[in-house]
Amino acid sequence: MPIHVGSLSSMATYHEKPLPDICTMFLAEFYQHFQALRFALEEINGNPTLLPNKTLGFYVYDSCAALRREIEGTLWILTGKSQAIPNYSCREKPPLTAIIGHSKSTYSILMAHILGLYKYPQISYYSTSSLLSDRAFFPSFFRTVPSDAFQFRGLAKLVLHFKWTWVGLIATNDDYGNEAIKTINEEIIKGEACVAYTLYITSNLVSRTTTNIVNIIKESSANVVIAISVGAYLAPILEEMLKQNLLHYFKNVRVKLSNNREIFFDKDGNPPAVYDIVNWQPGPDGSIKHVKVGSYDTLNSSGDVFSLNINSVWWGTGNQETPRSVCSQSCPVGFKKLVKRGEPVCCFQCVPCAQGEVSNQTDSIECWKCPWDMWPNSARNKCFLKLTEFLSYEDPLGLILAAVSAFSSMVPMSIFRLFFQYKSTPIVRANNYSVSCILLVSLSFCFLCALAFIGYPQPEKCLLRQAAFGLVFTLCVSCILAKTVIVVFAFMATKPGSSLKKWTTPRVPYMIITICTFIQLTLCVFWLTIFPPFLQFNIEAKPGIIIVECNENSQFAFWCMLGYLGILASVSFTVAFLARRLPDNFNEAKLITFSMLAFLSVWVYFIPASLSAQGKYTVAMEIFAILTSSWALVFCMFLPKCFIILFRPDMNSREKLMGK
Repeated sequence: MPIHVGSLSSMATYHEKPLPDICTMFLAEFYQHFQALRFALEEINGNPTLLPNKTLGFYVYDSCAALRREIEGTLWILTGKSQAIPNYSCREKPPLTAIIGHSKSTYSILMAHILGLYKYPQISYYSTSSLLSDRAFFPSFFRTVPSDAFQFRGLAKLVLHFKWTWVGLIATNDDYGNEAIKTINEEIIKGEACVAYTLYITSNLVSRTTTNIVNIIKESSANVVIAISVGAYLAPILEEMLKQNLLHYFKNVRVKLSNNREIFFDKDGNPPAVYDIVNWQPGPDGSIKHVKVGSYDTLNSSGDVFSLNINSVWWGTGNQETPRSVCSQSCPVGFKKLVKRGEPVCCFQCVPCAQGEVSNQTDSIECWKCPWDMWPNSARNKCFLKLTEFLSYEDPLGLILAAVSAFSSMVPMSIFRLFFQYKSTPIVRANNYSVSCILLVSLSFCFLCALAFIGYPQPEKCLLRQAAFGLVFTLCVSCILAKTVIVVFAFMATKPGSSLKKWTTPRVPYMIITICTFIQLTLCVFWLTIFPPFLQFNIEAKPGIIIVECNENSQFAFWCMLGYLGILASVSFTVAFLARRLPDNFNEAKLITFSMLAFLSVWVYFIPASLSAQGKYTVAMEIFAILTSSWALVFCMFLPKCFIILFRPDMNSREKLMGK
């Protein structure tokens, strides 16, 4: 057993025999261990009931905690002489029964390799390395304390119990310390905590490494440190921490010793002269339950209060129960943890959940997307139902458009009634009364078809509304085209020898209307059969809002329908424009030119406007285009005639209309 710690060795020159090592620091506590051993043996020998007819003796060798002296002492005990002679024994006294020691695991391992060869029982009173539990390598080693594995796992569980996720590790650079670091590190990582740093105390360079170790502790953000070391190596580190004014590591805290000793520091960071010896265990509420069993005075003649033979210890900043030691603060709800590149998983930054995602617990690793029909609240910790958007009758915009549509549909019917009343007058008869009536009815339906775009888009509405719009407008434009063609044919047929006289019959306009409308009907039937429009819930257009809309299914079919309508209007405009200067007052070509120009202008404007609008405003733009283009046709085609009928009856005569 080491009575001293540390030794001075002479330099080996290989020219002369080296001098024996000189032991340096005497430790009273280790000497007390020896006295405890001697006292126990005397008590056993003096008690006839324990080992009757047997007497125990002992040899004690001071190893000075030096590896070379450990080998020398082991061979000395085996030999029975003051010389270390392998494989030789000249013991004169009773045979060697067992060897007690060493206290440090590293030295015990060295001894066990030798003693195992001779099958001498070796009993350690302090070595705890789990390596010594391997019977294949150490067949004759025994000990009176549990393996380190229990202690190290216990320390790791202590870290996890107090939710310390960011701790520092310090250990001696030997088998005991290396195994401790390995086990504790593995257990801490399993518990999803992290090690801020790992530092090793080099026994022969304590003074050189102490300052560096304390500087790393000082600079680290970890507020809890676990040290695996004997007191002689740990004491300088604690002293250096006090010198550097790191009192916040000791104020109102307890230093926990693995051998059930605990040091209480006061509010100023000063340890008392007497350390309480306690048993401890976590209570059901997480607090520590203490049972005092005695006290131990650690002051020696030099006043060194850190001279305890400490196996392992934890300490940290904070209050008495549980200092907080984390690399990064907890992430609140609505945030997720994002690990910093190149750093442990405990070092992270909190980033808000992305749009449409929530987290409802702290320190969430990831955020969850809300269901498609739900949206996060402002805190992004719960989902609520999205608002739905469509152009409804309750909406002021929808109500206004519906009222305008209903009112506007009555205007063509009023004109129809006026034409019916004055159908025998020249101005009505001259402009093809029947086609005008069809045109007025189709214009009334054009106004009314806007209503199909208002209200909840039922599947039936989605299926039919665009087709209905295309058909009634095609009927309307076909009537205007028929009027235009008839005007041209009528004037061309008056030329001598013209072959167009046969095209001036009353059947021609109806044939034009039928053919043009039938083509659009065919397009719509194919569209509705192959690619039928359907109801859809658009969640992409506006965040947090479900746009209830009709999906046309085939944009190509939609634009074919609209494009065909544009072709008819363009042909009507072109023919009317060429025939605008034909003589006679009843020539409608000028009116048709203006009406088609207005009609085309409205729909040319609608195309980019509808592409830039979203949600209900896209529908509103189409309704506005329907109403505006319909009003353009009513205004340009029938307003001049209604004015003459109502306010200038003198012009409603054959003579005025025929003119020249």
